[in-house]
Amino acid sequence: MLESLLERIDHEEFILLSEDIKSSLAEHHIWLQRINLAIATRTPIKEHSFIAEDGHRHCHFGLWLANIMAEEEFDSPIFDQINQLHVKLHLKGSELIYSLDLGHPLDESLYASFLDTQRQFFNAVLELLEFSVISTHQFDPTTKLMNRRSIHSILAHEKQRMEKTKDTVCAIAMADIDRFKAFNDRYGHDLGDKVLEHVASVFNSAIRRYDSVARFGGEEFLFVLPDMTIKDATNTIERVRKKLSTSPIESEFGPLAVTASFGITQLCPHCNTEGSLKRADVALYEAKARGRNLCVSVDASKLLQHRELCSVDPSEEQLQEIIQKYCEVI
Repeated sequence: MLESLLERIDHEEFILLSEDIKSSLAEHHIWLQRINLAIATRTPIKEHSFIAEDGHRHCHFGLWLANIMAEEEFDSPIFDQINQLHVKLHLKGSELIYSLDLGHPLDESLYASFLDTQRQFFNAVLELLEFSVISTHQFDPTTKLMNRRSIHSILAHEKQRMEKTKDTVCAIAMADIDRFKAFNDRYGHDLGDKVLEHVASVFNSAIRRYDSVARFGGEEFLFVLPDMTIKDATNTIERVRKKLSTSPIESEFGPLAVTASFGITQLCPHCNTEGSLKRADVALYEAKARGRNLCVSVDASKLLQHRELCSVDPSEEQLQEIIQKYCEVI
């Protein structure tokens, strides 16, 4: 239910989400305490936010939730679930307070239902809070992109989506900064970090909101492009490559050109995720071997046709040779 948020929310938004949940939840605790105190002491409450049928629209949490649900990137069933429980909680609370104001004895079944709704509501919100806090640690501190672990969650989510829906497609691309070691050796590791930040910024700004890019390790990056064919992915990644190559990094040594090489393929429903990553990695190796600052693609559908002709499973070395035969320079 929550994994898809990783595709749409960046590091800073997860931090803000965590802080917003904590502050809004604190306000809601005060609301609940006042209701419980009123019931315990049999003291009526006349405030509109406690007795109105639309009281959920007036509390701090309700206002925050309405703003969140209006944002496209936060479109997730977890927010719908929390909203339904929040509305239900306020309605039961207003019933209890209205009954109290009329001097009626406490309806124990209504109060039990109120407490149960309260439990479900806080469990759902705490699940979201825990996810947002954990997710802040699933980003690389240098580039602010997702790290290797979190992008694997995205890959698993997309693979599952492909298995459920036959016509679903997803492309992936591996990228590696060209001659990155030379930046560190010549200019120092501080500039190396700035290069990583610069490349991450260019990559992140050049893809769709629901695409993902992560620092996969060292100077290597991985793109996950949901609902994108291999043809569209090659066009997209080639555009990313050109944007990076024409965006020099400003430094104390003057403008420095930065380029990267890319290997593109599809996430394949017929093999495991590691197999798809292997194809992207071989294509990336080919881009490096053919001069760098290139995009090379491997169409998995063509490769699978070849493998079906094999009488035995190829070795790792044979498989790499087969993949290389299907590499195409963009």
